[in-house]
Amino acid sequence: MQLDYRILWFDDQQQSIKPFVERVQNMIARLGFEPKVDLRIVTADVAEPLADLPSQSEVDLVLMDYKLGGQHDGADLAQKLRLSFRDTDFIFYSSEPATTLRQLIFDKGIDGVFCVSRPNLSDRANGIIQGQLRRVLDLNHMRGIVMAATSDLDLGMIDCLEVVQKILYVGEEANAAYANEIAARISKSMRKKADEVEKLGKQGRLAKLLREPSFGAFLRLELLQEEITKLADKLGEPHVVEGLSKYHAEVITPRNDFAHRKAHVKDGKLHLEGREEPLDHESMKALRLRLLSHADNLRGLLSALHEMAGIAGQPKLAKEIAKVEAVIEQVAEVAATDPNPSAPERG
Repeated sequence: MQLDYRILWFDDQQQSIKPFVERVQNMIARLGFEPKVDLRIVTADVAEPLADLPSQSEVDLVLMDYKLGGQHDGADLAQKLRLSFRDTDFIFYSSEPATTLRQLIFDKGIDGVFCVSRPNLSDRANGIIQGQLRRVLDLNHMRGIVMAATSDLDLGMIDCLEVVQKILYVGEEANAAYANEIAARISKSMRKKADEVEKLGKQGRLAKLLREPSFGAFLRLELLQEEITKLADKLGEPHVVEGLSKYHAEVITPRNDFAHRKAHVKDGKLHLEGREEPLDHESMKALRLRLLSHADNLRGLLSALHEMAGIAGQPKLAKEIAKVEAVIEQVAEVAATDPNPSAPERG
């Protein structure tokens, strides 16, 4: 499951279903995920409601209304859809009582479907989504997920530096000067690191030496901050610079903690060695929200650079930036959610 949570939704009333969609979207956002709702309005003039379906791997939840427009029957569509979405959670709803819906699903021979009366749709969807996330993710697994998310963001930083270089340093001579500057910065950082490591060795601090994290991500961040500052007037996005200033504390440090600190359970809660605060559902949700915020910040930066490349008449660079934007859109799986209310009965 990605940072985005994806729903395929079938209904026939665009306006009446809108409040339900918004409530579900708000609930997903509060859990630290980005809601992606593919709402299909099935009216009498829709020839094939199931055309152009995404793959099962691209959908986390399906919602299907029973009474659709024209001759379209939600139970018939659910039966067909289940053939392609065998392992996806499925909500079948209507103004009819849940018992009636369960009988319809039973008669069609469809397995694993939640049947919900429309007035309870938002609350039931909330419980099902939270329960789904709780089953899929746990706090210990979160360590690997955070590593994946922050690694994707680190790669995005590298791509951003390459794009900035092509805007600020045009020509072989300028490019070589920039490369020399980066080489000097890396060398200086490595010499400083070497001195620190040598000092640790003389002090006999083996444990510290064995757990010394890489400095690379911070150096890349430092360089990107400096280069973006040079473009600040052209970007017109002051919040991008502010967001980058928080990246070390909110992304790199938690990533290094998850990668290098030993985890242990104390008083029923997961702790990282050397950190006082436990890892609980609330702290994991806060971390997901911060990761989403930094992914949004990089998307804002890339969008501004994309526009600059277009104005400068550099279509090839604009396409390259678009590819980086697509990478940032897929910024990794993240964290467990709050405890789930009791799940509704499936048909």
